[in-house]
Amino acid sequence: MPLSKPVTLSLNAWRTIFGEDTKVENWAKEKYLSKIHTEVNRERGPGWVQLSGHRSVVVSESLDFPEPRRGILLKGGCDLPSVFTAAPLMRDDIRGTVAMARHIWGTGGNRSDQILQTLDGVDPDKVAETREMLKIGPDYFEPSFFDPTFPVPQIPEAGDFPKSVVVMGIATDETRQMYRHKEHGFIIDPGGWWLNQDLGRVLKDLDTVDWFRANFERVGRLSVDEFKSNTRRLVSEIRSRMGSQVIFYNALALDPANPTHNYQLVKTAHAARRREFTIALAELSAELNFSIVDIDRILKNMGVEEQVDFAHFPVDRMGPIGAEVHRILEAIDFV
Repeated sequence: MPLSKPVTLSLNAWRTIFGEDTKVENWAKEKYLSKIHTEVNRERGPGWVQLSGHRSVVVSESLDFPEPRRGILLKGGCDLPSVFTAAPLMRDDIRGTVAMARHIWGTGGNRSDQILQTLDGVDPDKVAETREMLKIGPDYFEPSFFDPTFPVPQIPEAGDFPKSVVVMGIATDETRQMYRHKEHGFIIDPGGWWLNQDLGRVLKDLDTVDWFRANFERVGRLSVDEFKSNTRRLVSEIRSRMGSQVIFYNALALDPANPTHNYQLVKTAHAARRREFTIALAELSAELNFSIVDIDRILKNMGVEEQVDFAHFPVDRMGPIGAEVHRILEAIDFV
C-alpha cells in the first residue's frame, strides 16, 4: 500500500541523514505496515457490535456472529471502501451478522477483462516468472473472486460469509491501462508493483523495467463496447456461480481541479470518457436489472470544490455515499 504523507515525509528525512535501505528503516516500515494490516477497532452498543479494519467491517448482534449471516464483497478501486460507511446505519436494527470486505486490496487486479481472465484460466507455469518479477500475489490469476464465500480480513474469528451482494465500480475499467505478455497472451496491470513501493526504488530497479519492456506490450484502455460486453458476462457469471445481487458505483463525470478551457489539443477528454461509461452503465442497469450507487449525483449535490479527484472522496462526502448504499440495500431486502 502507498505510505501516508506524514510517514513518507519522515522516511525521506531519515534517509537524508542515515541513507536508504537501512535495517532500522526496513524494520520500522514492516512494523508500521503490520499494524495497519492487523489493527481492528471494536465498538459496542445496545444490541450490536462493530469490528472495523482497513479492509473489512463486521456488524453483528453479538460476538457470536449469529445467523442470518450476509456478506458484501467489494471488487474494484479506491472509491469502493466508502461502502463501509453504511455500517453505522445497520447497527440499530441489525439482524444476525453482516460482513463487508474487499477482494484483492489494491489497484492492479480489478479491471473486468482481468477478472474474466481468471475465470477462463491461465497456465501457472506461464505466469510464474511474471509473478516473481513483479511480486504478484497468489490470487491475481486465480478465480477466487467467484468462490461462493469469503473470509473476513483481520477478523478471522467471524468465519466465512456468503457473497450475498457484490459491489463493483466502473472507475477501473475507465482508467487502467493493461499490458499483454508478448508470448503467452495473458494481461496484467503493473500498478501493484509500481504503486506499492517508493518511486526511487522503482527507478533504480532498471533490470525489472527492462525485463517488463522486453516481455509486455501495452493494450491500452477498454472501449465502451468492450466494457459493456465484459459487464454483461460478469453479471451473468456472478449471479449463476455465487447467487449474488450486484451493485455498481458510477463515477464523478468531471475533474474538479482540471483547468482546461480549450480542448483543441486534447485527444480524448477523460471527463467525456467517464460520462460515456456512466451512460453505458445506466443502459446496462436497465438491461440486466442491477442497482447503481449514483456517485456522480451524490458528489455534485454535496459540492466538488474540495474533491481530490473522481475516485478519492473527502471524509465529509463518505456519509452520504454510505446512506445511499444503505438505502439500496434496504430496497433489495438485504437489511
